[in-house]
Amino acid sequence: TDRKREFDMAMMNRKLSPELELVCLMASPRYQCLSSTLIKEATGLGGNIDDLVPKHVAEALKRKLRRKEMTSSPV
Repeated sequence: TDRKREFDMAMMNRKLSPELELVCLMASPRYQCLSSTLIKEATGLGGNIDDLVPKHVAEALKRKLRRKEMTSSPV
């Protein structure tokens, strides 16, 4: 997950702007182990991410992957 990175960023922000208050919202348990990296990797490997992200996100990732494959295909 990205929790460690978010924590590190929060600590740096506190150092730079101590007057700002940090508010953390925890994801539901279903999504706590997900990260954008994992979702992109699963999509790239052909995994079904439909129940992991909203429909429009899954569709956008699949379109992006198809475009990437089209531009990197050997001629």
